Amino acid sequence: MKEIKLNRVSYSPGYGDMLGGYHESTLKKDKEGNWICVCIDRETHAMPKVITTYAVSAEAVARFEEFIKSKKVLSLEKRLKSNMFMTDYSPWSWSIDYDTVSFGKTKREYCSFGEYKIYVGHDYKLLNELEESFYALRGEKISETTED
Repeated sequence: MKEIKLNRVSYSPGYGDMLGGYHESTLKKDKEGNWICVCIDRETHAMPKVITTYAVSAEAVARFEEFIKSKKVLSLEKRLKSNMFMTDYSPWSWSIDYDTVSFGKTKREYCSFGEYKIYVGHDYKLLNELEESFYALRGEKISETTED
């Protein structure tokens, strides 16, 4: 597989009710080019969003890139769609924005996969490892704000 360089990774865990809960974590670079993880959480419509930003080291991102490559995480996108669907529920999902370099040319690529696909046992093990590795990227808390 080609080398990959991450640009952005977003993960939203599955959750569900009509109370307005929302949860998402995004790995990206800030305006200065430093890696950060921004986590947005809201428990209900009536509660404010809590936005927490964590520092992420370049070394941790390099290990995460290697994990994605060596474990063939991007292949999860190729799983068949399932016929499962639930209302009043927000399914878990991943989106990975990355660059590949081949013959000196950089190409922007995008991968996404989520709950409504057919996975097998080892896929679920990999998905659990991916989630653990993703959350382990978080370093020191930089800020925490709330928005109505």
